Amino acid sequence: MKHINTVLTIIAVLLLPLIAAAAEKNPWERTLPFESATIQYTLSGTEKGTEALYIRNYGKESATYHKTINTMMGRSMPSETIHILTPDWTYTFDMIKKTGKKSVNPQKYMIEEYNKLSSSEKDQVMKNAQEMGVNMTSGMGGKVEMNAEKILGYDCDRATVMGSTVHSIHQTGIPLKINTVMMGISMQKEATEVRKGSVDAKYFEFPAGITPQIDPDGDAMARSMAQQTMAMLKDPEGAKKMGQMNPMLQKKGRRNAPQDGSSEVSDEEMEQAMKAMQGMRNK
Repeated sequence: MKHINTVLTIIAVLLLPLIAAAAEKNPWERTLPFESATIQYTLSGTEKGTEALYIRNYGKESATYHKTINTMMGRSMPSETIHILTPDWTYTFDMIKKTGKKSVNPQKYMIEEYNKLSSSEKDQVMKNAQEMGVNMTSGMGGKVEMNAEKILGYDCDRATVMGSTVHSIHQTGIPLKINTVMMGISMQKEATEVRKGSVDAKYFEFPAGITPQIDPDGDAMARSMAQQTMAMLKDPEGAKKMGQMNPMLQKKGRRNAPQDGSSEVSDEEMEQAMKAMQGMRNK
């Protein structure tokens, strides 16, 4: 389940914004078509339940409330989490275990590093971002179509890759519909309502009785990641080097791989791919 969720995150949050980034002044400071909104989702398939996404400040702040039951091999596993994002921090709360984590929002440092660049370096960053997005899609046997469908009144881009089809609000990376059939597991996520308007501040408050614990090394790691990623993106050979580092692109033929699992992309490799481009996130 973790493996599939990682794939969906890469597709829905990273892939579409990468390809659509060229027109942006700063690809890490994109704003949404609304200042505040609430999006309600239903989840079906292997994971059944609901999710609510609360957005304010044009997407610079968000809170996701996720409550589902995962059924695998005859076992049912409840999941209830709250994820709060601010310009500086990300907070994740497990409401079943009553635990919380706090980490630096990598986007903060990506914005800082991008704003340090010269005009020519920014142009190179955008060029590499475009090439990476296209190569990532084709390398996984997929495709992206801009403004492919209208959902709940919003034009949506459609990405089809690795057994998943994701419809996201145009150039935002916010999914309104996800359909996945992968490794014998079927998962669907669909928005039932997008309601524009002010969002109650209570959704951005920490759950009572839970204090998020910070990773003492997280800040240094996030800053280092931002610096390394930006150095790669401004390099004229950056897209090529990133493709060589990205395990998903190196294993582009795996959909025809043997059934013994020897060619299957691991969770660890997916996490590495996620970290390599995590700063592109805009949720």
